[in-house]
Amino acid sequence: MDSKPKIILVDDHLPFRDGLKSILTIENIADVIGEASNGVEFIEILPQLKPDLVIMDIDMPQMNGIEATKKALEILPNLKIIVFTMFGDEEYLQKMNSLGIKAYLLKSSGINELEKVINDVMIGGNNSSEDISGNAGKISSIIKEN
Repeated sequence: MDSKPKIILVDDHLPFRDGLKSILTIENIADVIGEASNGVEFIEILPQLKPDLVIMDIDMPQMNGIEATKKALEILPNLKIIVFTMFGDEEYLQKMNSLGIKAYLLKSSGINELEKVINDVMIGGNNSSEDISGNAGKISSIIKEN
């Protein structure tokens, strides 16, 4: 990947966003061009910022990540979204996958896994965390190729 992707972080926990932004910047993984604490804020900034990639939480006030993902993909159908959440339930994975996300990653994942997923998604692949519900290979195969 020649240039770093431009990313919007969407998560209701400011300390988490700040930490993730620092890691992405310090490790030279991505440029964080915007942040939102809920889906409403995200949908407001999305048309102006036009990111390459969004890192989206699921559980947020006002508008959750599921609804925000649906609306975002109506606005920018080719937007790449990585779900980064604490929820390892296959139900959430299936729901988000049906909306067209590119990857589903648990917050318990390390920075190396996050970097790999970001790089894979940016070159056109799809991916997901290997430890969701203990179903390593099965879950990865649920996310379909482009």
